[in-house]
Amino acid sequence: FDVKFVSVRLNLDRYVLFNRPNRPTDMSTQLTGNTCYFQTYLFAVLCKVGQLTIARDGRSVDVANVERLEEVAVRICRFLLDFFVEETDRGTILMRPLTNSNFVADFYRFKVAPYHALLTQYLARYSDGTIPDYEAQYRSVLQYYQETKCLHKYGKFTLGGAMSSSPNTKSLQIVMGANGADRQLARADYYKYRAATFMFGFNSNIMAEIDNFCEFNSLRKNQLLRYYGELHPAINGCAQAIVEAKGATPYRDYYFMALFEVGQRELIDLHHYTFLIDLCAECDDVDEDLKGRVGVVNNTLLKHTFFSTCKRNYEKIIKLSDFQKTKKFREFLHYFMSIRWHQDFIALGFPDINPKEKDINSLTQTVFYTTDLMRQMQHRQEYDFEKECINQMARNTMRQYTSQYDAQLDMSQKYKVHAKIGHGYTYSKYNTLMHFLNVAQSYWMNPDLSNISIFGKDIRTLLAISSQKIFFEDHHSGFYHYGNFEIPSSSYYSRTVDMDLAVAQRSDHAAASVSCQRSSGVNNLVLTDRVFEFNYLKGILERVFESAEGVQFKSDNEVINLCLLSLMLDFGLFQRFVGLLNLPFLNDLQHKADTRELQVEVANMIYEFDRNNSVDFV
Repeated sequence: FDVKFVSVRLNLDRYVLFNRPNRPTDMSTQLTGNTCYFQTYLFAVLCKVGQLTIARDGRSVDVANVERLEEVAVRICRFLLDFFVEETDRGTILMRPLTNSNFVADFYRFKVAPYHALLTQYLARYSDGTIPDYEAQYRSVLQYYQETKCLHKYGKFTLGGAMSSSPNTKSLQIVMGANGADRQLARADYYKYRAATFMFGFNSNIMAEIDNFCEFNSLRKNQLLRYYGELHPAINGCAQAIVEAKGATPYRDYYFMALFEVGQRELIDLHHYTFLIDLCAECDDVDEDLKGRVGVVNNTLLKHTFFSTCKRNYEKIIKLSDFQKTKKFREFLHYFMSIRWHQDFIALGFPDINPKEKDINSLTQTVFYTTDLMRQMQHRQEYDFEKECINQMARNTMRQYTSQYDAQLDMSQKYKVHAKIGHGYTYSKYNTLMHFLNVAQSYWMNPDLSNISIFGKDIRTLLAISSQKIFFEDHHSGFYHYGNFEIPSSSYYSRTVDMDLAVAQRSDHAAASVSCQRSSGVNNLVLTDRVFEFNYLKGILERVFESAEGVQFKSDNEVINLCLLSLMLDFGLFQRFVGLLNLPFLNDLQHKADTRELQVEVANMIYEFDRNNSVDFV
């Protein structure tokens, strides 16, 4: 059935706040970009209080209780204008002071706020004419702040004694089973885990669970970290080589880094190299120097891989000397680890591995097979035990694996930019990290500053600080806008729109949507946030710390100090400014001299605090 959206009118002949003043038959619309929740609340009140029913014509809505709506509208206006300081019926004063610093920073601008004008004008016209003094609310709350030194008491965590560490190069946790391996090898702190063998990291049981490009790219970086020392001569300088190369596609949108990664040189180098992999795999006119770098890296990795003969005896592993004589070897050198590679090859093996196993064969190791061969063989019944095991491995994962990597890529895809208001997408010019740095600098001498006053009570806001997206392009102006890509459903019966690059949103394919072919040739990009250039953000941090003029941060709040410490480590400012922090436990750390290990220790502290703390605000 074809379902269409049709606008219906309200059968109202006068203004009752929930509709438009000049057109009473239309529902009101939100006045600012971030008030969709309030607009939803108004609609719910309209439905509940007004007792809406479908009119006989089927194209309009009757409002049964208009007088009640008018009364509720006046009460809503008065409640909002008396929210912070309200006189009760008993003659007492009810205080609702907010602990968010935005109250002090932004409240004075209420006179230019659209909703302040809306509420006061409605009361002046449709009530007894008395309008609450909203500015008195501001004065009363500030007076309360001055007289009350401690607004809230929250649970704290203390750190004492020597701290253990799990650095990403010395105490790695080895992954020997496919169950849950996608989370360990491709998400968040993936650099703390490593697959038992290089080939096991490509096992189809793991690869089939990768459901978006960010995880796919993290898995590739994890695999390359194993041999970073050998690969460094070819990988070093990739960023500058890409910038200087002719026709190189600007690497944005999908090739930013999370802030918690930029403190490790290895991850930055591999981050640029993974873009180089995709560039060489999908573009024909790539600079020869860039192609040569990919070839050198893949040739180094060749000795750590296993390939099937892909013939009648496909259960046998081909010798590398014989593999180098085949056409597949040229493909391996050209686009190994790209989406295109995983479309042509699948790595099959048991979902668990014993790294102590000495025998090397198709049952003890994960081996690459061509996807065309395994499509033919997966449903065959074989008398040979090894072949039957391989066919069973393909039957278990082939369908899901191919659907994740089956995408037609085109690096020349364009996109349209949208800033959708009222559709549930939040865009704010106030970047969370910039807000944090501004408050920290402005209240550097305030000993009462707490993480609750800056971040509120939602732990996700704190995580946004440590996950700020970063890109590397020295000549760029400082930041660029980015957002989610809309992916319309391909189903004839559904008009749903999926999102890629949205938080906690699965795209169900490993390819970058920005380069996937569209029938229209255009991707829709919905702006939601900003991504900052590394050196631009480093300069901002330096100015914040230099403005302290050597004075130690007065607040002893552990969360704020850990956030500042993490920023220093991420941007190489630890040695210069660590003395500014109010963190006594730094003297007890085992690895203070090794900033990489210290960075992991700080991440572990925050993780343990989040996991163990049972206080309501976390």
